[in-house]
Amino acid sequence: MKVTAQWIAEQCGVSRGTVDRVVNGRPNVAPEVRERVQKMINEYGYKTPAQRQAARVGRGAYRIGVILPSWDAFFIRRMREGIRVAVHNRGLNDVNVLVEELKNRSHRSYFEAIERLETRGIDGLILTAPDTLAMCEEIDRLVTAGIQVVTCDSDVRQSRRLYHIGQDMVKSGRVAAGLLAPYISGAEVLVVTGNREFTAHGLRVRGFLDRIYEIFGGNVNAHVIESVEQYELTYDGVLQNLRQNPRLRGIYMANESVRGCMDALERAKPARKVHVVCHDLTPHARQYLEAGRLDFIIDQDFSAQTTRAIEVLAHTLRTGEMPRQQIEYIHTSIITRELL
Repeated sequence: MKVTAQWIAEQCGVSRGTVDRVVNGRPNVAPEVRERVQKMINEYGYKTPAQRQAARVGRGAYRIGVILPSWDAFFIRRMREGIRVAVHNRGLNDVNVLVEELKNRSHRSYFEAIERLETRGIDGLILTAPDTLAMCEEIDRLVTAGIQVVTCDSDVRQSRRLYHIGQDMVKSGRVAAGLLAPYISGAEVLVVTGNREFTAHGLRVRGFLDRIYEIFGGNVNAHVIESVEQYELTYDGVLQNLRQNPRLRGIYMANESVRGCMDALERAKPARKVHVVCHDLTPHARQYLEAGRLDFIIDQDFSAQTTRAIEVLAHTLRTGEMPRQQIEYIHTSIITRELL
């Protein structure tokens, strides 16, 4: 059995934060609770962050943990490619990259993966995570324990993370609005997002809506639905909107499940063409673009952003220098059928 802070918290009937306060000798814990938690720590040999940090001294190579989110295999392959490039092509011979791949998107899954990486003695962490209070507190806990954190693709904005690298999400949403604008004047447009707890999704929607209203004012109706990036929710949501809104002329797919959108369009068979803009040149999106069913794809380089995150974190670990900036945006591309 592997002992983690979360496991100790569950056994003692307290929060993970309470365990952290006991482990680090911080106040604001009732004496009887502190005694109960400390007894479990002693009995099961749980190591504190300070003890893990001490174990890393003199070890040699820096250890960077990378948490791969529970995403489509296409994105995970690109992120793994970015890891390979960083380690083998960029001269990071003094860096060991330790990877944890999540099976779901729950906070518990994230925290358990982080715990496993801490046990392996990481010096820094790269992750894509929801922008929630719980995740912010977890990142702050890691930084306090001496583990620097870089966020990729989706930021945790109020945390003490070292750096964020990703697409300029507001701008990409505005680009999508500009691409759809010629087709939707005086009509209706549907925005399908994944989960707005992920900063990337929320900012894309904000950028899109801001630009649409700048262009049209009140001369267009925009509807937003969340699909949590699930095929069934995307399919049902798009199909319902197509059937209820005969004036729907554009769909902005701000999430992964383009296949659900395309299948809903095929089922609904609208009388007039509905124009679609999506993100990321996935195999499915490429096929739809080649067939003329998609109008545009707004792409980003997941491989490059993973490579860059490792480079920035490795530099800070080696030199102790903080980055001159806290956010870096990678290149955004607009893909048309002709470019394929």
